[in-house]
Amino acid sequence: MSQQTWDVIVIGGGPAGATAAVTLRQAGRSVLVLEKSKFPRFHIGESLLPYNREIFDDLGVWSKIQCAGFMVKRGAQFWMGNGRLHTRLDFSRGSFTEFPESIQVERAKFDDILLRHAESLGAEVVEQALVTEHCVSPDCATVKYRTADGTDHEARAAFLMDASGLSNFTANRENLREYYPGHKKIAIFGHYSGVQMPVGNEKGDILIIRRENSWFWMIPLEDDKTSVGLVLDQADFKALKQDPQQVFDDAVLSTPAVQDRMINAKAITQGHVLTDFSYTNRKLVSPRLVRVGDASGFIDPIFSSGVMLAMKSAQDGARAVSAAIASGRAMTFALKRYEWGTRRHVGRFWQFIEKFYTKHFAQLFFQPSNRFRVVCAINCTLAGRTRPSFATWWRLKFFFILVALQKRFNLAKPIKIS
Repeated sequence: MSQQTWDVIVIGGGPAGATAAVTLRQAGRSVLVLEKSKFPRFHIGESLLPYNREIFDDLGVWSKIQCAGFMVKRGAQFWMGNGRLHTRLDFSRGSFTEFPESIQVERAKFDDILLRHAESLGAEVVEQALVTEHCVSPDCATVKYRTADGTDHEARAAFLMDASGLSNFTANRENLREYYPGHKKIAIFGHYSGVQMPVGNEKGDILIIRRENSWFWMIPLEDDKTSVGLVLDQADFKALKQDPQQVFDDAVLSTPAVQDRMINAKAITQGHVLTDFSYTNRKLVSPRLVRVGDASGFIDPIFSSGVMLAMKSAQDGARAVSAAIASGRAMTFALKRYEWGTRRHVGRFWQFIEKFYTKHFAQLFFQPSNRFRVVCAINCTLAGRTRPSFATWWRLKFFFILVALQKRFNLAKPIKIS
């Protein structure tokens, strides 16, 4: 067993792990990244938000992403399943939104760009490295991992950053995971050719199709490749007693807004399944240990917030870790502030997610009025701005007051969710 010493060990090489590694290398820290897979590898979470651009610029990786030729995303469309009603958020028309567009990415390529960028800045990246144990003492953090050839290794660092994604490595070992009540979901998805997606100025838009108790995403990755996924409650899925692909196919056939677009679709890859949506961990930081990205928590992907929140938490967490190393302390106020800030950022999206499944929210959201520029404030938030100005803050408060009132009074025309 070989042994190595670093400033920081990062578990996971996805967007959060790569962002943490780059941020730490920019601060001059030595970094070991342990990634269990061999990149590039398939992954879900392909629609990014405009405010990702701010992080790309900070990391110095935007030029590499531009060269990859990803699909430009200028807006998000929300459709009723029957196809009779829809609304569109155009990021370029939000008066509080500073970044007018984003990108749709094939994660195999995108994640590889980020990880190679970290490697180019001097991070030591070990792929096909399965972390088997971790231990935190007053003086250091230690991990044990096994490489593809079966060799066991041990590494030590001043800090450990867990960016292990949905596997939630350290938090699961400490029994810290808590699910949001009523939000245990399952996603069934694949990539398809021949899907009829928007063209012209709306080319590149993500489509979210609302069903009564579930929803579809349709994300254009290339001119003839679209990611299509169905998200529903795990309990509803189990009650159907069908295999995942059959549940997906039946949902397509019973949803006109999806069926019409997939009439000529052919599967490139299908039947992928992801479970355990929407959880948090009771602790994100402890002495010499910081959890970032999906290892800090995961929320329903209805508003495409996953990658942006993961990278933002990793950037903030890495900055706090670097400052802690400089101070020689295992726990600092900045680390605690990182946890508070991350929970606050997630909370801004969660208030939309939690309400999205209710009828009174849908009745306002699908029939928007930009009086007092309320829609502009929603646009800014769903574009990924994590630190809203007072101008957006009070408008969002006002919007959710209207949502509460809609439950008792018909401020907006009643509509059927179908």
